[in-house]
Amino acid sequence: MKRKLLALALCLSVAAAAFTACSNSDSISEESVASAEDTFAYPITLTDAYGNEVTVEEEPETIVTVSPALTEIVYALGGEDKLIGRSEYDDYPDAVFDVQSVGAIDMPDVELIVSLDPDVVLASSIFSEEAYNALTDAGITVVIIKDESSLDALTTYVETVADVIGLHEEGEALAMEISDSIAAVADEASETIADDGITVYYCMGYGEYGDYTAGGDTYINDIIEVAGCENAAADIEGWSISTEELLELDPYIILVPTWGYEAFLETEPYTELTAVQEGRVLAVDPNIFERIGPRNAEAVRTVYEYALDANAVAHAGA
Repeated sequence: MKRKLLALALCLSVAAAAFTACSNSDSISEESVASAEDTFAYPITLTDAYGNEVTVEEEPETIVTVSPALTEIVYALGGEDKLIGRSEYDDYPDAVFDVQSVGAIDMPDVELIVSLDPDVVLASSIFSEEAYNALTDAGITVVIIKDESSLDALTTYVETVADVIGLHEEGEALAMEISDSIAAVADEASETIADDGITVYYCMGYGEYGDYTAGGDTYINDIIEVAGCENAAADIEGWSISTEELLELDPYIILVPTWGYEAFLETEPYTELTAVQEGRVLAVDPNIFERIGPRNAEAVRTVYEYALDANAVAHAGA
């Protein structure tokens, strides 16, 4: 996996984008975004797995995003002037709070969106079929972009958004910047800590409602591996883990979202973990890990630099 991810990180060209055009769809393909010569022109036609076609006739002047991750990408591309609506969960960058909220990411306020009359609505795979049908019946173009489960697809994800909203060149530039950033960390890690077997556990949730982490089939797993470490929960599928499994894994480093950091350090049985006892628990911004987007490159560097420092301390005391 590390070798594959490093190779992909070093690659500055991106594959064709993957889409889904309704909440039932698992995959979608892009038919006419770019030619072999990498020319780009509207209209672009997107076809989902069931044969449903979505056409963006011309460059959108106004857009609504119903996903925090997609909103972040729009800002990173410099497309914020097009943004006239966003989900109630959007919180980055701060300027997003000046944009009209349209409600939840799965079932937003359809009447409000229709009143805004955007050229395109961008949504994630969690978008409800009810909302999709209501908006398309009202004549609104909806592009549902497939949620990714692999860091490999990050640059493709970014370029896809860019192509839909008319920022193709900006998308290529941002994708290259992300690739370069991740590749730089991967290269540093390969020369320093990649062979040291440093296990990292990402804590998405803990306590009376259960323990949640990033299993081996998640893009957070990829973030950890590209940073030169091993995901302590790599054998877990999905996001759920038992407290007993966590105690048995006893990871070397634990990453805890800032909202739960202090309580985690004081809550039993997590106090039994070696990382807690020896001070190797790092408070992190969950959004740079849990939202796929440009800031995932920052997450990779965060893991690497913390692991590098922890490793140096361990060797100094040996």
